[in-house]
Amino acid sequence: MTGFLPIAIIGYILNGGAVVIDKILLNTSLPKPAIYTFYISMLGLLAILLLPFGFEWKNSILLPAFLSGVTATLALLTFFQSLKSGEASVAGPVIGAFNPLFALILGITFFNQLISGSQLIAILVLILGTAILTFNLWFSRIKSQKQLLTMTLSGFFFALSYVFLKEVFLQSNFITGLILTRFFGAAAALLFLLMPDFRNQIFASSLKKHNFFNKTSLLLLTGQSMGAAQGFLLALAVSLASPALVNSLFGMQYLVILGVSLALAKKAPQLLDENLSKAVVWQKILGAGILSLGVYLLSL
Repeated sequence: MTGFLPIAIIGYILNGGAVVIDKILLNTSLPKPAIYTFYISMLGLLAILLLPFGFEWKNSILLPAFLSGVTATLALLTFFQSLKSGEASVAGPVIGAFNPLFALILGITFFNQLISGSQLIAILVLILGTAILTFNLWFSRIKSQKQLLTMTLSGFFFALSYVFLKEVFLQSNFITGLILTRFFGAAAALLFLLMPDFRNQIFASSLKKHNFFNKTSLLLLTGQSMGAAQGFLLALAVSLASPALVNSLFGMQYLVILGVSLALAKKAPQLLDENLSKAVVWQKILGAGILSLGVYLLSL
């Protein structure tokens, strides 16, 4: 049962790096969350390349695969909206906290995705550790109720996506589930083109006339490579364990965000908008320690 643990941890570490790059790009070169969501969802179609490696058509999984793909696209859109309007170290942990809580409630209530008592304790310890890591940020820097609502919706959509993804994996193999959910996610993003506001944002994007050999392009390629890798790893982890267990490790991505924030605190603090005093750093060390305890409990 613990085979998912290293896979999920590596996935969230990669996700932390991707979040940092996303925040930098949203602050500078790619300012529209809709544009970012659209192109990332389109890149998900690369999963079709896995068709020869075990794809199986099953009518029974079409509905959960469709719902997983659509909610994943909505989760990305609301996540990037939250990321653009707030600090990376606020949006990531707040959304990440709602994600396993919603996944736990939805999985147990509606899908009979049960976990043991010790796993529940580990999940709560992991959430507590991340809450302490971000204690100075949760409420003082959430700028409005609208921003909190967007973060809550993003956590809810991510949870729904993973819960439906687990249902797909329970009825089919990993390759089939990955291909179908990515396909439906891209299809949902195409619907953005039906809305004039989104369509204008996408086709007015400078990406069409972009020089693909500059520093921004390198950042975008690096971020999306990390994002694709983490998406694959987290999907694999969900195929092996409960979505609530996998999502409870979201604090790992914050440690990456924190590390980059410390590294950039003097040279380029405007990129991540982070403020880190000595007291805050010690608070985060305590949170990281509790987070480590949660990982240990999960590994037992």
